[in-house]
Amino acid sequence: MGMITFDKEGETPLDDISGLKLKKITTRAQLDDAEAQNILKAYIKYTLNPSALKKVTFDLSFFRKLHKEMLGDVWSWAGEFRTTQTSIGAEANQIHQRLYQLQDDLKYWEKEWDYRDTATRLHHTLVKIHPFPNGNGRWARLVTDLWLLKMGYPSLSWGGNITEVSSARADYISSLKEADNGNYEPLKQFMFILNLIK
Repeated sequence: MGMITFDKEGETPLDDISGLKLKKITTRAQLDDAEAQNILKAYIKYTLNPSALKKVTFDLSFFRKLHKEMLGDVWSWAGEFRTTQTSIGAEANQIHQRLYQLQDDLKYWEKEWDYRDTATRLHHTLVKIHPFPNGNGRWARLVTDLWLLKMGYPSLSWGGNITEVSSARADYISSLKEADNGNYEPLKQFMFILNLIK
């Protein structure tokens, strides 16, 4: 099977498409469309169904389940933690430990911090761990949205369609890099000021 090229700024390159379930896909646009349809199903399930949202837990089991629901129609590896090193992210053998630590951190942040700071740290930490072979940013954004909804706040617009090349995507990637260096304010502003949540 041929390769599908991935050339967007900040996107995890996809070298191996052997896990692709939909063999008819040959172009980037077809893959993007198939993934978007799959993600939309998961988004609708949790954001428009109060009983599904009520069952959301922020633990390893749910993290894997959500990723599988988001991408499992397209990829056989959806919901499985990566076993190889990527250009960003925790060492593959540290993923479980880092996500367990995040669970503990989240409990502390919820007690001690403003919801905006908590959501910002949650999102950045999920992206930084990068637990899956691909789809980490989209997954981290949905996890963050679900956390906000469970806490009684609206979900975010994330600057519109940041999966496409745009100034919003560039701002998002830049703010994540700032957070990598300990400066969370640009990411918080991107998430909340841009979304007009006061």
